[in-house]
Amino acid sequence: MQQTPWTDASEVAPGDILADTTPQPVRGVPGRYATVIPDAWRIVYAFGGTTMAASIRAAVEHLERADLDLVGAEATYCEAIPCGPVAMQVEVLRDGRNGAQALVRCWSLAPGESPDGEVRNDLVVAVVLGRRRHSSLSFPASRAPEVPDPLDCPARSTAEDSPFARIPYHHQTEFRMASGNVDWSERTPPGDPEAASWFRFVRSPMTAEGIWEPALLAVPGDVLGVAVHAGVGGTSGFFFVISLQIGLKFVDDLRTEWVLQHSRAQSANHGFASGTAELYDSDRSLVAVATQTALLRPMAADPGATDA
Repeated sequence: MQQTPWTDASEVAPGDILADTTPQPVRGVPGRYATVIPDAWRIVYAFGGTTMAASIRAAVEHLERADLDLVGAEATYCEAIPCGPVAMQVEVLRDGRNGAQALVRCWSLAPGESPDGEVRNDLVVAVVLGRRRHSSLSFPASRAPEVPDPLDCPARSTAEDSPFARIPYHHQTEFRMASGNVDWSERTPPGDPEAASWFRFVRSPMTAEGIWEPALLAVPGDVLGVAVHAGVGGTSGFFFVISLQIGLKFVDDLRTEWVLQHSRAQSANHGFASGTAELYDSDRSLVAVATQTALLRPMAADPGATDA
């Protein structure tokens, strides 16, 4: 795939995560959906959590099961997806009384390419829905780390020399470190590969029901990089964490604008990293658990030249 050109954040219109991941049916092709991921969600390519969220939403839309809730989703990234038009094909694997499963294949569309064409596998997402019910088989959820509230934590640097300043995605979200360090300009020593951070969208992801659109938890769930940085320290310079696989387990509805990300990298070697992230609401109640495997790639002098 041709490399995506680098775009300065100042040239990009603000994003709307709810609108930008809403799937639209493609007329004449059962199970086919399309949307446009705008440049607002660009790192170098489209942010992985964003394309995963759009794919999950396509599955939910196609299944049309208001009686079921999202239980889990597993994404495999086969090819980098640029910002721009994408198509999604939903295959229903099972549609039962108490549960349903679907497989979504998502791919980028070339300029002028129709979304009703050949199916490709840039991103493949398996989605599981189930019926919530009372069960005696339960125990208290994981406990959130003891960290300050979001507004008591430092905001992300917007200095011109910060690698985040030029990335459009980072202007659509607010990110505050609660523990750990992502100041790439410092020669920070390696430490425990764990971090806690607060995240929110600049434009609210809340639905009319007063909860986050559940699929959008894939975006803050894509957070392995801060834990890897904590583990390797600042001596390696700025690097990209390129998702290969992301799993997301939905625990409960998210009713607060802020979400607490507690991430930990279990390994980083041979150019790959893997880890987990627990997502909590502002009241420190668990709402989702993510797993992630990624390729580690130092940033080239020209970010647009970074391979994927």
